[in-house]
Amino acid sequence: MRRAHCTFLLLSAFIFVAVSKADQRINKFQPHVHGSFRDPGACSYTVVISTSCLSPKYTTDQISITFGDAFGNQVYDPKLVNPFTTTFEQCSTNTFQVTGSCSLQICYVYFYRNGTVGWIPQSVEIYGSFSTPAVFFFNSTTVPEGEWYGISKCQHTPTAPPPSSALRPQIIPGWFSCLILGFLATSIFSSY
Repeated sequence: MRRAHCTFLLLSAFIFVAVSKADQRINKFQPHVHGSFRDPGACSYTVVISTSCLSPKYTTDQISITFGDAFGNQVYDPKLVNPFTTTFEQCSTNTFQVTGSCSLQICYVYFYRNGTVGWIPQSVEIYGSFSTPAVFFFNSTTVPEGEWYGISKCQHTPTAPPPSSALRPQIIPGWFSCLILGFLATSIFSSY
């Protein structure tokens, strides 16, 4: 019984030292603010948007866009602005340069409109360095205010990351951990 108690104390000390050393290694890199981020895998896209002749004469609404492929590669621009023209005039075409994740086959596009004037797109064409051109026809449908609204031609929905519970490490039963650690501690200390 005394030997079992001794082994337990030795094992507890060994576990304490191992866990504290592992904790020091894990916490070596602390989270911090990063000044700027450049995605080395970023690609450039040309987005050509035609505004319907049924749209208001012009809009002052803020228009955001997101598009991507079925593999989770997504591009997002929070505010489409063309400094050379009045953006989104009735019966007009505007061209934008957008940078984001490299998509293989763009299969969806969504707009978000923030404002009270309204806006009706006719079509969207997206050209990328590594993707085939994608064309989407909105058929003069108003983009609702405050909601993502668009078209998806994806044959399969992009897979979502697994729930956080699936990412948790598997827990080894306590008795099995003690057995393994006891064996390791015994073999390490018996060699001295």
